[in-house]
Amino acid sequence: MNIETTTCISYNHLDVLRMHAKRNKLSLHTFIVYLINYVISHKTIPVKGYTRLMYRPRYQNTWKRVHLFLYEHEYEFLMDVRKVCKMSLARVIAYCVDNYLLDFLGALENDDNTDNYRYSGYTFGFFLEDGIPCCHFYWGPPPQLLQKARA
Repeated sequence: MNIETTTCISYNHLDVLRMHAKRNKLSLHTFIVYLINYVISHKTIPVKGYTRLMYRPRYQNTWKRVHLFLYEHEYEFLMDVRKVCKMSLARVIAYCVDNYLLDFLGALENDDNTDNYRYSGYTFGFFLEDGIPCCHFYWGPPPQLLQKARA
């Protein structure tokens, strides 16, 4: 089942994203999701706790409404990124394009970039710390499982 969501992307960013998606023979939605996944997996996004979701500044006539058709796991991933990074999807996309697009393109062009399964899923780890219920989100296997697998 596919899920449709709508976001706004600046015309400049949209042109760049479409050009690179076409060059890499990917759909626009796939290119955007791969870009965000790359940034989340390999970079650190500065996040402030206890703040509201941040949106991009509003500029009239410089945005294009874009409809993205996502698979369920992609939608869940993007909603988690939105929550954890405290940014709207439009701001996440703009942040990734402005800061990490060149790194991502380099990773796409890497000869050993043969990972067809870019999503390893995510899991939750629930625990108590000093009587406080806590939850860890793992985008990928938890470190404890990786240690057991290596042993």
